[in-house]
Amino acid sequence: MYLYGMLSAAMAGLVAYRLVPVFSRLLIESGALRPNYQGRAIPLGVGFVFLWTSCLSLPWLHLAHQSETMGQPVAFVPLALGAGCGFGLLGLFDDLLGSRQESGLKGHSNALLAGRLTSGAIKALFGVGLGVALASYRSPGEIPLPFHRALIIIDGGLIAGSANLINLLDLRPGRAAKVFLLGSLVLLLGGHPTAFTLLPWIGSIVGYLPFDLKGQVMMGDTGANALGATLGLVAVYTLSWSTRLLLLAGIFGIHLLAEHISLSLVIERCAPLRILDGWGRPNP
Repeated sequence: MYLYGMLSAAMAGLVAYRLVPVFSRLLIESGALRPNYQGRAIPLGVGFVFLWTSCLSLPWLHLAHQSETMGQPVAFVPLALGAGCGFGLLGLFDDLLGSRQESGLKGHSNALLAGRLTSGAIKALFGVGLGVALASYRSPGEIPLPFHRALIIIDGGLIAGSANLINLLDLRPGRAAKVFLLGSLVLLLGGHPTAFTLLPWIGSIVGYLPFDLKGQVMMGDTGANALGATLGLVAVYTLSWSTRLLLLAGIFGIHLLAEHISLSLVIERCAPLRILDGWGRPNP
């Protein structure tokens, strides 16, 4: 179990590390650039690399089918592929066609009320729908049946909310990737076998991260949404329903906070968060 997980992580990391420069040059030549927080134009959507290296490495876990303890993780692999590819595609849509005239829940909601459909609103609506679909495969035996449908909606919101949260945090080099890695570590320490499907993602992010930390590339919504949705999906299938409810409340609270104050400003004012956020990033 652990051997195949580590092999898939190592393979994904090595492939991602080799592909990021190649894919970045392709984006530069095609003009797929966007100004970063410093105003410097860099390749956008490089998260496409770790998205596909992770998804293509996940089936390696099927090689562990001889182990009875791997039954649940192996069955979970198609759901993980659906979350990564599905939310990655929604992110790619926003990267390619998204307008930055509206931002945040309030901005997209006001646009909808004014009769304008934004790419962000489309991503949110389809994201919640996809999240609910992924959550619906969970066994209904966890809580009494009358509450099962409500829990599916909560879990779907957790998956979609996690995807958007990582996207909200992707405003400085390495920040979104670090949050994903920390969240993955917490879930892995829980010891649930299904959490080991995160290993290919962890490996690919480690291979990608040096380029992001240097401010050479941006993962874009393509990568951030895929990371967040995958993390949320694993949380849904490994944590208790009460923990998931608290987690959803926390994510919703952060979204509300982001409507009124910059999350970057919050991080800058909190010394531990500021140190963690700046770790590995070259001094300006």
